[in-house]
Order: sequence, then structure tokens, then C-alpha cells
Amino acid sequence: MMLSTLIFLVLLAAGAALECEVCYSLSSNRCSGHYETCGPSQDRCMETLTQTSLGELKSFVLKKTCGSVYNCTHPASMTAPGYRVSVTTMCCDTDYCNNRTMNWKAVNSTKNGVRCPSCLAHNSETCDRHTPLNCTGSETYCVQFTASRHRGSTITIAGCASESMEKTRGKAAFGGNSIEVSRFQVTNGAQSVPKGHLSVFLAVLFTLKIFAECGSS
Repeated sequence: MMLSTLIFLVLLAAGAALECEVCYSLSSNRCSGHYETCGPSQDRCMETLTQTSLGELKSFVLKKTCGSVYNCTHPASMTAPGYRVSVTTMCCDTDYCNNRTMNWKAVNSTKNGVRCPSCLAHNSETCDRHTPLNCTGSETYCVQFTASRHRGSTITIAGCASESMEKTRGKAAFGGNSIEVSRFQVTNGAQSVPKGHLSVFLAVLFTLKIFAECGSS
């Protein structure tokens, strides 16, 4: 009796789990893939459009996946001289609901009253933060970190960042395990929180291209 009840509860829990489409695209605002059953802490189907720019280089990446309410309400963004990453997020809470086309939303350019020291340095682990930057939208944290590719180029960035960017200690700016983020610090007195996970995905191909450009400069 107890065994049959346990099996019933397991099947009931499995049946209640959300199922979402999972895919990504490096060149379009649409993609199609397979469906996955979300984990216990993932109660939303997500679509994210990530725009990254470094100088003249720009990338748009679409990702569909399972996510959480926090991921939906706290999209990542960061601004520094010559560098910006911004994410548009759409979420829903029914099976297969993220199988649609997603459009890019305008970046919130309203000043929020925060000013951060900013800089961008190629092939250096230090950065001269002499340029004040007026932060906009949800970017209320002043952060600085160094990103490096194994046996490759290094860039150090300082500027305005959103809460979710701060929560991942800079890792939301880069996708893939080939990029190491170090020397992360919050420079405007906000409390730093432990490392977390963010559903933001930036293409490894584009990240390596950025470092290749930095290395050749």
C-alpha cells in the first residue's frame, strides 16, 4: 500500500512539472528545438534575447529554456565605455508556451541617479576608472572585474550593472567555460552576494571573437 502510494505521488509530481522548448540561435530571433521537463526550482518557460557590443562588434543571441521567476524579473545588463550587454526576457508558465518569435525591446535609457567610475582595458588586469558614467534603467551597481581566456587575451571592465549581473559576479556577461571571471568587486558600497546561476546565454563563438579582436589590437 505504501509503495503504491509513493509511486502515485512520484507520477503526480512528474506530471505537474513544466515542459519548455529548449534551443538557441546566433543569427535570428527565432529557433526551434526539443522539449525538456523543468527542474523543481524552474517554474517558468523563458525566451531571452541577448545583445552584446564591444566597439564595432555586435552579437544577438536567442535562447529558449526553463527558468525561475527571478530570472524573468531580473534580466542582466551592464554598461562600460565601448561595451554593453543587455538582455530582453519573456516568460510564461504553461507547457510549451515559449515556442514563439521574440522581438527586441528598447533599452531603458532613463538615468537612475547612480554614477559609476568606468573603464575598459585590453590585455590588462587593471583598469584606470577615471571616467564617471551615468547609470540608466536597472543598472544600480558599480562593478569591476577581469575576464580572461585560457592562454589568451584579457579584458578588465568597470561600469554600471544590474542586480543579476552583480549576483553572478560578472559571469552573466560571458557564456561558456572557456572564459574565467576574476577580481570581481562592487565599488559603490552595495553588498556582494555569492556566486549564482543565470539563464543568460552569450554565444561562446562571439566571446572568443571578442578576445581575438582584443588580442590583435
